[in-house]
Amino acid sequence: MTTKEKSNIQESLSTLYLRLNGYLTTSFIIHNSEKKISGELDVLAIRFPNHSQNDTEHNSSEFLEVPETIDLVVAEIKSNGKSIQFNKPLRQPENAVEVWTKILKWIGILNDTEINNVVPELIELVQPKENTKLITLKSSKLISTQFGPLSIRPILFSPERIDLNNTDKFIGWTELNDFIWQCLCPNEQRDECGTRYDFTAWGTSLFEIVKVFKDRQNSQIKLESINELYSEIEMLRKPAANTVYSK
Repeated sequence: MTTKEKSNIQESLSTLYLRLNGYLTTSFIIHNSEKKISGELDVLAIRFPNHSQNDTEHNSSEFLEVPETIDLVVAEIKSNGKSIQFNKPLRQPENAVEVWTKILKWIGILNDTEINNVVPELIELVQPKENTKLITLKSSKLISTQFGPLSIRPILFSPERIDLNNTDKFIGWTELNDFIWQCLCPNEQRDECGTRYDFTAWGTSLFEIVKVFKDRQNSQIKLESINELYSEIEMLRKPAANTVYSK
């Protein structure tokens, strides 16, 4: 499997995690006036305070610290071997104001004055700082909007990493694997929610990951590492393996 293919799986895994936590998700390309791309965001995700999915017997992960507000997550995915920090377009002074402004204008919750007020704080939030070892995820101050209170949270995901004790809190393999397993692979039948269906309903980018997890539901043997996930997706991509989508 190529590095690019692994990177795409990491992004899809992070997207699936956020979707299962009740977020609407998308990626985002940032254009500039020179008709070039200033950068791209791996995942933009938004969740609203009245979200509920009690029929599935899960709502959200405590680890994700979901606030009781409109919650906008700006997520970047970092492969193993790359620094766990935000990309330059979000944090360097020569680009960051324009980039953050375009992101927030596209989202459409804040007016121009509110955007101008919050952008400096967001740029400061994504600056790498040595030896901070934060045990909670970073968040903007609560923003009052015409649609209700809003939190903006830049969050780093690193699906290939297990845990690191010498860095700020991030979303790594253990959290991703545990929460996705809890959502997709219950060991008992749910009263109001089916767990066996045509997994292609998840869409092209998520189907393979969902199928790998679902194929382990009966045995209740969890994945131990993302390398197992890579290997099983490779098997799915072989022509003979793509004939059965559900059980």
